[in-house]
Amino acid sequence: MAELSKASYGGVPCDYGRRATAYLIDIGLTFLPPIVVGSLGLVLALANSMRALGILLFVVSGLYLMVFPIVNFLRQAITGSTLGKSKQKIKLVVDTNGAPIGLLYALLRSGIFWFLNLISGGLFLIVDYVFPAFSPKRQRLIDKLIGTVVVNVQPSSNEARSHPFPPPVL
Repeated sequence: MAELSKASYGGVPCDYGRRATAYLIDIGLTFLPPIVVGSLGLVLALANSMRALGILLFVVSGLYLMVFPIVNFLRQAITGSTLGKSKQKIKLVVDTNGAPIGLLYALLRSGIFWFLNLISGGLFLIVDYVFPAFSPKRQRLIDKLIGTVVVNVQPSSNEARSHPFPPPVL
């Protein structure tokens, strides 16, 4: 294990557990709703009395499966966080300035990852996902290549001051 160091702009890299949990949330949000709605639609489509509703639900689940990953990808490009990352209070930023990565970096990051994964027969995927354990900034290999890092979101000054249980006044 490498000794933890801060991002170049000063942000604190997130731990691997939060990053993995965010990924699992994103995968769940991508596949569970269309599986449930699509299955219900299929059952209703096979029932003679509700065929139109079943077909509609089945089509809607297919559209969701196509649109949601794109929306989540764009969300990460613009804000730095997918829905899973925002629930874990982490975000993907440019290492040097802490800004969200933007659409160009997001496309570059995804494209390079899948290209290297394709030409390595899946070996790159394994190395990339294990790499944060050995990186001082807990970066994946693809993050190291393009200069991005996943960091903890710092609470705003208002959030830091507004605690649900303020200290008692003595």
